[in-house]
Amino acid sequence: MENQPASQPPKRKPVASTMRTSRLRTTDPARLARRKRLKDIQAIDVGTGKFRVAEQLFETLLDRVEAEIEGRCVVMIGRTGAGKTHIIRQLIKRSDLQPIDEEEGLYRPLLLVTAPAPCTLRTLGSNILKALTDEDPARSLKEYEVWERVRANFAAQRVAILVIDEMHNVLTGRNTPERAKIAQTLKMLMVDRDNPMQIVIAGLPKLRDFVKNHRELHRRHHFIDLARLDPVKDSDKLEQFLTGLEGCLGLKKGEFTNGAMPERFFAASRGLLGRVAFFAQEAAVIAASLNRPKEVVKFLETAYERCYACGKGANPFAMPNVRTLKIPKSELELDEDEITLLRGKKKVEDDGDNDVSVF
Repeated sequence: MENQPASQPPKRKPVASTMRTSRLRTTDPARLARRKRLKDIQAIDVGTGKFRVAEQLFETLLDRVEAEIEGRCVVMIGRTGAGKTHIIRQLIKRSDLQPIDEEEGLYRPLLLVTAPAPCTLRTLGSNILKALTDEDPARSLKEYEVWERVRANFAAQRVAILVIDEMHNVLTGRNTPERAKIAQTLKMLMVDRDNPMQIVIAGLPKLRDFVKNHRELHRRHHFIDLARLDPVKDSDKLEQFLTGLEGCLGLKKGEFTNGAMPERFFAASRGLLGRVAFFAQEAAVIAASLNRPKEVVKFLETAYERCYACGKGANPFAMPNVRTLKIPKSELELDEDEITLLRGKKKVEDDGDNDVSVF
């Protein structure tokens, strides 16, 4: 591979099967039933307004692919637990976006990669190249050579959409010139005359400033801001989401929405829908493992306790009056933006004309 010209893509291997076999083999009917239940729990999906907006913007990218015109970049931002990765997984499930090994070569309309931590521009390119070729790029390759091979493989495999999750990892620790180079690289992919790429990037709120500070991206972007729910303004939206979770988990109507349950979910999740779903799924997993699948509500307390190692007095699913809960000012899971909000300091969000912030 090291002796190949940079303009030539390496030899392709057959597409690996997307079917995953279990690493634990069993014939126990009870365990097989629990396995199916756990997979169903992890696959639950409750549609929201934000997902519908993401779906609409994704459709515009597909239209641009069909028309073979200059790319655009959909930027999905939100804190950990906001639901970014879940939305991405739902968007790319379409059958017409799956790779196919044809006679003339591999056809791969979409490529999804997750930026590792730490990550440089070369590391990102190397991870993309490995995903395309199933081979580790030679360490001797320079950054520009890595990206030349990335573009060559994009063209050879007819990749039209690049999705990068955890994009903030590429920006962490980078100085201004390095960030400018990252922005320029994304722009060059979008404006490639022969193979214009449509791009989706997702990450923490710091992505907002990165995009807006670089003209190469600013006029070519669309934001989807997965912001926190407001406990008062968005109470109806939270209830709708909880009702959807009840249906997906096969629970009776009202188990997540009666009494103080919405307030308990809000306190546990800090208003982030991804975390709401996380605690519901974790409780359902515990209930299924104990062969008590209908008792999900009873295990919400356990699910929260396992995450935070807290007593009943600090557990929103256990304390008698959840309104007395005082959220800690500093938690390991929170980024600096979240800590600022919890301390009561005002945080001003820049509302750009391309921003989308609908539930």
